[in-house]
Amino acid sequence: MSLISSYAEAQSLLARVEERRRLSPIRLPLGIRSRVAERHALARLDNLPLQDEDIRVDGRGAVRTSDFDLSHGRRAIGTPINLETITSDSAGLLDWLGIRPDRGILPMQVWQRPLADMIEAVTAWQRDIAVLSPSPPLLHSAHMAHLWRHHAPVGRGDLVYSLLIGDRWGPGRWDGSAGGLIALGLERSSAPWRRAQGKAMEQIWLSAIITGAQAHLDLEVRLRGYAARASQFINARRRPGRLKEVLALAMAHPRISSGSVAKSLDLSVAGAIKLLSIATDAGLLIERSGQASYRSYAIPVAAPSEAPSRTRADPFEVASFWSDEDDGDLAPIPI
Repeated sequence: MSLISSYAEAQSLLARVEERRRLSPIRLPLGIRSRVAERHALARLDNLPLQDEDIRVDGRGAVRTSDFDLSHGRRAIGTPINLETITSDSAGLLDWLGIRPDRGILPMQVWQRPLADMIEAVTAWQRDIAVLSPSPPLLHSAHMAHLWRHHAPVGRGDLVYSLLIGDRWGPGRWDGSAGGLIALGLERSSAPWRRAQGKAMEQIWLSAIITGAQAHLDLEVRLRGYAARASQFINARRRPGRLKEVLALAMAHPRISSGSVAKSLDLSVAGAIKLLSIATDAGLLIERSGQASYRSYAIPVAAPSEAPSRTRADPFEVASFWSDEDDGDLAPIPI
């Protein structure tokens, strides 16, 4: 595939992801699970993989991680930064990446370089990207990320920092990436992307954007298929009770437990266990670990790093059933 064709496909898929994030009948859990997948991808490339227990989803659907997350750049994921700060404010850029020793905040890692040296190195990187040949954002971001790894301003975590910056400059211009879409694509690639340069690097970068965007679109299809199956099961029950709310909660979190369900939906633990058992027996939840009230459950929908499902669902049928979610009545509750 030519570079022009790859660029057109990458931009088209990013626009499609943005559309699904706005219009999908299951856009709330889609947005949350997409951001979770991106965090996992960045952490794995950083050789500091996360566990589901490290993920936190607040009442607004924002994804955070626990204090046990030591991966680099975690504060920057999903945090906005304007493009001018990236190109001209070295201290502001480091602050966005979570490097804040000048504020008296102890960093999670021991930096290999003094802050003054890091600022000087970032300034040198900004001078180099200022003289790059003009190119479209998705290609320009590849060269920016490559130059960051070349300068290695921080000393530790520069690979992840380069991907966060490149993602913000490229896919981050669309509402489809929280910073890890490219990482999601690169970890599925066997190409030598860390050493690639020139046209080869540009092609690998665009392929990663295509793969990452397609992973999000595949996730949307699988979630929509699950939502359709869940709605059919609930509609067939004479007394569904609050099963719909339990499954909506499960769709918006990596894992749930009887305790978290009871707290979120103001139920007794016994009532929560009963609803979780019904959903598990129906194949709508999978028991993951634990005993009794400490068991955790997840929906049987593969993460984007796994093979996509071919299940298709009628979007209008799903939208009509989960309409309460679209109105915000089933917003995720922190658990």
